[in-house]
Amino acid sequence: MLGTMPRKTAAGRIKLSVLGQVSSASRLLRQIARRLTFAPPAVTPQQRRDFARDGFLCIDPQVPDKLIERITDDLDGKHHRVAPGTPGYPFTHRIQDAWKFSKAVRRLVVWPRVLQILRELYGREPLPFQSLNFPVGTEQKVHSDAIHFNTMPAGWMCGVWYALEDIDENNGPLVYYPGSHKLREYTLEDIPVEVVPGTYQNYHYYERFVENLIRTHKLQPRHATMRKGQAFIWSSNLLHGGSPRRDLNRSRHSQVNHYFFKGCQYYTPLWSTRERVFWRDPNWVR
Repeated sequence: MLGTMPRKTAAGRIKLSVLGQVSSASRLLRQIARRLTFAPPAVTPQQRRDFARDGFLCIDPQVPDKLIERITDDLDGKHHRVAPGTPGYPFTHRIQDAWKFSKAVRRLVVWPRVLQILRELYGREPLPFQSLNFPVGTEQKVHSDAIHFNTMPAGWMCGVWYALEDIDENNGPLVYYPGSHKLREYTLEDIPVEVVPGTYQNYHYYERFVENLIRTHKLQPRHATMRKGQAFIWSSNLLHGGSPRRDLNRSRHSQVNHYFFKGCQYYTPLWSTRERVFWRDPNWVR
């Protein structure tokens, strides 16, 4: 005897409709998960090895020209320019933390591709805390960022330097020393000279110390000649500075962003001693 098919009630139709929507949403989520799972990494194995060996990596972060031009427009006329050799140079013409008033600068600080590259290089979440913008080459003496910004445990900090225009040997490129990040980290106490918190009173002794360090270890300089839009990532202890400006009529627009990483304590070694630590409370860029 053939049975009759049960009739679908309104409640049943609603239930089937809801189940269908849930099923469709589930399929969509699985598709997204598969794409994320099989997305190619932002850093190749060779780049990982290069960064570990040399302490730096030159990358193409794929920043559009329109954003770069917006940054230079936002900062136009805001730099206080002075001649090399002027007391306080190069700090007088830089703009610190322009991300606070320029949305374009902030976008570059939190540029997604660079944040992903840093995650893959360090295995931790990068935390941006500072930006510096320059209209010309700094000619800053060689130093390690590890004396200015450091972490406990040590080494969880890096810098990312963006070329906002083409940079060659004549407009003051970044100078750096490959492999120098493997040297020990030095403070003023190691020199030794007095630590005076909140000042740069004895910083020139550190700069001389670094010059001797380079000679002692026979480190060889290289220059970051880069195309507009490229970026240079350096490890916290990589020795670097600003090379001389051969053509004083040329600009060298650039932006440097500094990053700590999650899960550390943050401090300023330049103003710290073994008995007293000058802790930082970073203002994170969101």
